[in-house]
Amino acid sequence: MAAPRVVNARATRSKGESATRTRILKDGTIESVAELINNGSAKNIIVMSGAGISTAAGIKDFRSPGTGLYDDLERFNLPYPEAVFDISFFKDNPDPFYRLAKELLPGRYRPTFTHYLLPLLAKKDLLLRSYTQNIDMLERLTGLDEDLLVEAHGSFATSECIQCNELCDNSYVRKHILKGEIPHCMECKGLVKPTITFFGEQLPDRFGTLAQVDFKKCDLLIVLGTSLQVEPFNRLITRVPASCPRLLINREKAGEDMHLGFDFDDKWKYPVLRDAVFLGNCDEGVRQLAKLCGWEGELQAMFEAGNIEMALAEELEALTLAKEAEEEQKEIEERAKAEQESDKGEKEKPHVKEHTENVLKDTHENHQVPKNLEESKSNTKKPSSSDDVDAISDLLQATEISSSKKDSAPAKDTTKAGKDDKPS
Repeated sequence: MAAPRVVNARATRSKGESATRTRILKDGTIESVAELINNGSAKNIIVMSGAGISTAAGIKDFRSPGTGLYDDLERFNLPYPEAVFDISFFKDNPDPFYRLAKELLPGRYRPTFTHYLLPLLAKKDLLLRSYTQNIDMLERLTGLDEDLLVEAHGSFATSECIQCNELCDNSYVRKHILKGEIPHCMECKGLVKPTITFFGEQLPDRFGTLAQVDFKKCDLLIVLGTSLQVEPFNRLITRVPASCPRLLINREKAGEDMHLGFDFDDKWKYPVLRDAVFLGNCDEGVRQLAKLCGWEGELQAMFEAGNIEMALAEELEALTLAKEAEEEQKEIEERAKAEQESDKGEKEKPHVKEHTENVLKDTHENHQVPKNLEESKSNTKKPSSSDDVDAISDLLQATEISSSKKDSAPAKDTTKAGKDDKPS
C-alpha cells in the first residue's frame, strides 16, 4: 500500500453518467441525511475523520492558513513543514518531532462533543467502523471499542524501534517525551518512535485489510473535519457503493477534485445524487445531526460523563507522575549522598592512618621517664617542703621539655620493693 502523500488531483467526469438519474437524498442538506437515518435506511455507517474534529479540544489542524500546525512549525527550522513527519528526516534529526510530540501527547486533551458521536452510533448498533487520520487517540478515550476503530496513520498507542522493530514500553517512551528527551531502544540503542505513519512509510496492515471489506458494506458515509488532501485516505470516499449517500461536515467543501469524489453542486452530473454538506465546525454539525435524529440529549450526557471521567483520570495521572517524580528525586539524592560519603571516606583514610600513628607515638613517648628525671633523682638529697614544690615544678617542666623535644629513654626502676610489698 502506498504511503500517505498530499495530492492535488484534477477532477474527471464520471464514466457511469447516463440520461436517467437517481436521487438518493431528497437534497444536499444534513436534514435529508437525518431523515435517512430516522427511517432506518442507514445501518452500516462509516465515519471518516480528520484533524478538524479535534480543534475544539485545543489541537491545531494541519493546513488552516495562519492557524494550522504546519504554519506553526517555523520555530523548528525545518526544510519544509511536512519534514516533521518525514521518516528520512526523522532518522537524521528526530529532535523536531519529539519537541512537537510533547505538545501532541495524549493525556493533555479531552475528546470533543463530535468524538462522542462514535460511541453513540456504536451503542445504537449503527457504526460499522470509524476511520481516522488523527494520531491523538481521542477516539479511544471516548470508550469506543478498539475493534470499531481504524487509525489509518497510526497513533501514540504503541512505540517501536525503527532499526530492529522491537516494541518498546510505552511508559518509557512517554517519560522521555515529557522530559524533552529522545528515547532509544533498550535492545539495539536505535531510535524509537511511536507507531505513527510518517511520510515514506507503509500504512498499517489493518487499514488496508478492513477497508477492502468495510466500504463495500457501507450504506452511509459521514466525513468529518478533513480537507481530504492526503492519499490514500482521501480515496476512501470513492470506494463506497454508487448508491451510498455521503455527508461532509467541514468548514469548507473538500474532496470535489477527484474522480468519483464529492459533487455538492451537481457539477459532474453523476447518475446518482447522493452528496450532502454542512459548512461549519464539526461540533455544530454533529449537534445539528444529533438533534434531527432525536439524540442530542443522549449525546450531551455522554459528553459530560466522559469529561468527568477524564478529569478523574487526569488527576490520578498527575498524582502518579508526581509520586514517581518524588521517588526518582529521592533516589537521586540518596545516590548523591552515598557517593559523597564514599568520596569522603576515601579521602579520610590516609589522614586517619597518620593520626593513629601519631597518637600511638605520642602515647609511647609520654609514658617514658625522661633522662633528666633520673639524673635529678640520683643527685637530690631529701628535700624540704618548699624544696618539694620546687622539685615537682622542675620535674613537670623537665617532662614537658623532654616531651616537646621527643627526647626519650627507657624507663628504669628507681625503687626497691620491701619485704612486705606484694605485686598488685
